[in-house]
Amino acid sequence: MKWEEIRQAFPNRWVLIEAVDAYTNEKNERVLNKLIPIETFSDPMKAMSEYKHLHKENPHRELYILHTNRKETNIMERTWTGVRRG
Repeated sequence: MKWEEIRQAFPNRWVLIEAVDAYTNEKNERVLNKLIPIETFSDPMKAMSEYKHLHKENPHRELYILHTNRKETNIMERTWTGVRRG
């Protein structure tokens, strides 16, 4: 689905989506061509909890939580340049 289709199907909801066709453009913006809605929520904390659960199971899936009031996804990709301590 496209973002506009998800917005129409699930108005005024938090949506956990998976990007199955996406790329980063020259402005470091993620362009999401094809999305799969996984679940919808009225509570953003429940959405984040489900995101954490799914991300822990498979960290390579490209998952996002967005509210359908947003006209555009506006996701910026950032490059991690720091040192991680464990």
